[in-house]
Amino acid sequence: MSGFLLAAMLAACGGGGGGAAPPPVATVPPVVAPTVPAQPDLAQPNLAYPIPGSLWSAPVANLPTSGNYIYLQSTSGDYIGQGRTYLYTQANAAMTFNIDTLGVEARVAANENWNGRFRLPKAAGALQAGYFKELTRAAFSDPAVGGLDWSGEGRGCNTIKGWVVIDNIVQTGGMLSALDMRFEQYCEGGGPPLRGQVHWTRANADNVTPPQPAPIPAGLWKVMPSAAMAAGNYFYLEGGFGNFVTGGRTYSYDQTNAAFRIRADGSHLIVGIAGNENWNGDFQGMGGMPQLTVGYYADLKRYPFHNPVLGGMDWDGESRGCNRLDGWFAVDSVRYSGSTLTAIDLRFEQLCENDAAPLRGQLHWRADDSTTAPGPQAVPAGLWSPGASFVPPAGNYVYLVSEPGDYIGGGFTQLLTQDATPFLVDRSLTAALRIGVGGHEGNFVGMSSLSQLQPGYYGNLQGYPFHNVMRGGLSWNSPGRACNTLEGWFVVDRVSYSMGQLTAIDLRFEQYCGRDTAALRGVIHWAR
Repeated sequence: MSGFLLAAMLAACGGGGGGAAPPPVATVPPVVAPTVPAQPDLAQPNLAYPIPGSLWSAPVANLPTSGNYIYLQSTSGDYIGQGRTYLYTQANAAMTFNIDTLGVEARVAANENWNGRFRLPKAAGALQAGYFKELTRAAFSDPAVGGLDWSGEGRGCNTIKGWVVIDNIVQTGGMLSALDMRFEQYCEGGGPPLRGQVHWTRANADNVTPPQPAPIPAGLWKVMPSAAMAAGNYFYLEGGFGNFVTGGRTYSYDQTNAAFRIRADGSHLIVGIAGNENWNGDFQGMGGMPQLTVGYYADLKRYPFHNPVLGGMDWDGESRGCNRLDGWFAVDSVRYSGSTLTAIDLRFEQLCENDAAPLRGQLHWRADDSTTAPGPQAVPAGLWSPGASFVPPAGNYVYLVSEPGDYIGGGFTQLLTQDATPFLVDRSLTAALRIGVGGHEGNFVGMSSLSQLQPGYYGNLQGYPFHNVMRGGLSWNSPGRACNTLEGWFVVDRVSYSMGQLTAIDLRFEQYCGRDTAALRGVIHWAR
């Protein structure tokens, strides 16, 4: 190799003797990709998405400034919320929340009742803040996607699409301590949405002052003094024309014509009136009240489907009642001995869903009222007796006279004697006669205040055993025939007892079966 070529090669390689050093070579830094924020895998919608800033929130002006709340905004055409807006706080609703690893369940008991279920995707691993979308109906949702469902008032979606945002959630010892959440759901995959927002903390839930009744408004309905009884316990009931429960009638009861059943269970008053008609009432105070107190209980719905925070009420009877109602009651005075109610004055008003006029009532009751029903009255002159042509046979007998058109007797006259058929008499009854003869059965019951039947007139009676116990009752059934309802009277002309058991009786009676205008009359003569 020539010297020229060798020198060139050495120069190119930087080698060679003491010649000048070549210029430095510039260093190029390695290429590094820019940092990109992590994004959810849209092919697997099982992670919390970043919360979009434009996502729906409840209008701040419509929310309370403190305390727990649930706000529902139903768009016109939404089936669940019926296009209305609802705001629930601890002053008008009971709100409860339960949680598990991935789920939140909410319940609202108010003038309306709601249930909410929210399930996070399985990959979330635990309840956490975030935005979860493409959710379907919770009960049938894919665990990888999650679900939601808000329903109530008898309305729910078959299918759902929607989203949930958990803005904040705090758990303490496996218990929910705080929750801020929003949601939006579309029934049947589209249509107008229902939106909701929740703010709840356990501290707020535990720091609630039990509600109290309001002062009684001046001018509130009260029974006219002339309609109230002068003394003793009474109940007065009136319903205007078009009132379904009363049929537009007015009723008045005291302890001479009706049995009063009054008791209290905490702040729940139960009233029963058993007279010629039978009535039942429930008056429930506000949630958290240990006993009823004087005041005005308003904005009430039907017990037991009422708002537990506000209380409820219901008056029904004679097989008539409300499906839904609005009403109030006022406690004018009340006394307890420990937990036992001893006295109360209460008035109320209720309006059934289709009533044209309200039902109103007033109760005055004292536990120590000893008024009882009077005994039998003097026998009215001219009351029916067998005609002069009737000759009583010897021994025990039953003589029946049925007018044409009477269902029980068929329009026939019958004489049943002990010679022809056995007489079966229950001698041990208290103030009552039960007799069976020839397939017939008779029941004659005196007032509940009696220990034995006494001579006299027992009038204005209903059919045994559905009679007014304060007045007594009767029924006479023939073979295969009985009255559903009846009216009548009986007279005890003579009666005797020995050692508390019946030994002899002479009794006559008259009854009208149902709507019959024809009477069945009879005479009973029996001696042991």
